[in-house]
Amino acid sequence: METIDDRTANDGTEQQTASGDEDQGDGRRSRWRSPLLWAGIALAAVVVAAGAFWLAAVTGGDDQASEETAGNTATIRATDLVVTETLDGTLGFGEGDPIVAKASQDAETIGSGLNGTLTATAAEGIIVEQGGVIYEVDRQPVAVLYGDFPAYRPLSTRSEDGPDVAQLEAALVALGFDPDGEIVVDEEFTSATAAAVEAWQEAIGAEVDGVVAQGEIVFTEGPVYVDEVLASVGGSVGPGTPIIATSSSPTGTITSIVDDGAIVDHGDVLYEVEGRPVVLLAGTLPAYRTMRQGTSGDDVAQLEQVLADLGFGGDGLVVDGVFDAATAGAVAAWQSAIGAPPDRVVDLGEAVFSPGSLRIGSVDRAVGDSVQDGVTVMTTSAATTFVAVELSAGDQGLLAVGDAVTVELPDGTQTRAVVTEVGTVARAGQEGGAPYFDVTIVLEDPAAATGLDEAPVEVAVVTDSAEGVLAVPVTALLALAEGGYAVEVVAEDGSTYLVGAEPGLFADGFVEVTGDGLEAGMAVVIP
Repeated sequence: METIDDRTANDGTEQQTASGDEDQGDGRRSRWRSPLLWAGIALAAVVVAAGAFWLAAVTGGDDQASEETAGNTATIRATDLVVTETLDGTLGFGEGDPIVAKASQDAETIGSGLNGTLTATAAEGIIVEQGGVIYEVDRQPVAVLYGDFPAYRPLSTRSEDGPDVAQLEAALVALGFDPDGEIVVDEEFTSATAAAVEAWQEAIGAEVDGVVAQGEIVFTEGPVYVDEVLASVGGSVGPGTPIIATSSSPTGTITSIVDDGAIVDHGDVLYEVEGRPVVLLAGTLPAYRTMRQGTSGDDVAQLEQVLADLGFGGDGLVVDGVFDAATAGAVAAWQSAIGAPPDRVVDLGEAVFSPGSLRIGSVDRAVGDSVQDGVTVMTTSAATTFVAVELSAGDQGLLAVGDAVTVELPDGTQTRAVVTEVGTVARAGQEGGAPYFDVTIVLEDPAAATGLDEAPVEVAVVTDSAEGVLAVPVTALLALAEGGYAVEVVAEDGSTYLVGAEPGLFADGFVEVTGDGLEAGMAVVIP
């Protein structure tokens, strides 16, 4: 029998180079190859006292065999071998986009068309419908009538035909001041029109003369919300003096705001400014302008779709990108539902559009703080946790989208995860560090990471595996002087003999072996 001095055993570790995934055809899955993997075995020493002591405990071999052989024994076992590489990662939500307060610079106002003293105004917070009085100058009432053509001249039987006359006639008919149906809405100011004007003037307490003086009416595209009274009763006004603000962007003092870590869904309020809510709505186009009746475009279509999805699509709302009366009505209904001023206008800054729900990573302003256009109010983050790994450029082939990995959390808990994104462009390392690729890994069970953010984790990646193979401790593998490898098998009578063994995969201190005469359960000598 060969003496121990004629052999060496391998207790080294595996050095591997990159290759693609490949099925070995024998139950083995490999991403790595190393044709010279075992060359170092022939140079290794056989004296592994500490390893021998550990393996004796693992084998549980019978005492008699241990006494009759030159060393301890281990058992050939059928098992699965897995080689892993560990990468450092950070588990967290990841920083998203900031939410910045926006404000329109062109708040809609209604100005005076008369000279004199302002003697009355509509109260703030009310809606003035068609025919209603919005303010008075020298006790002369100024009324709201619907129409998109401005009131720019006096109207009487002496006026030339025009669209403003048609608007006036349509309004008078709608308000019931033509009970006998004598008015023809045809842009001509007739005696029937004058009679209806007189009836309307008497109803609102104006001077009854059948003439609509310039400044006596305000044409609007719909009901007017009195957001703010800009002029003081008793003060002097003239043509163009701002009297009523009909809408305004939410700027001023924050009166409520969500907390750090809050999940905000579509339709939820992000924060309020002096009671005016700023709401998250579904959409990919950012809010960039005030939307009101007469506005059109893709952003309006997006708004209309949101209103329909939220259940405010009654009264003929059509998702067509045109902000018409039906859209204005839906906006007013939505605003009333969320506690916003129902001004039928979506001011810039009143809504934030996002394709999905938002998680608030950090709140940058507090209740009582002032916000103006351009101020960052809060910063979002990803809604679910993920693991970020900086994969060295040299290991680019180590991970691919769809790969299963194991993540070890800071408390030692292990949880399964999957690679969802691998960067294709290398990033420069900080301060001259090696380049790397960004890798995103998502936990299969997000609840496993509850309460963790910016936490260091380890990611175990399977680089090679062999299923259902025979394996022995690495220290049982002998390099023969004449070449090749063997294991020293212990016979039933305690004697030993060598059996040729072809080494395969090395993992966790074990090596895969194949050879005629090797079977699971055999005892082998650990030199």
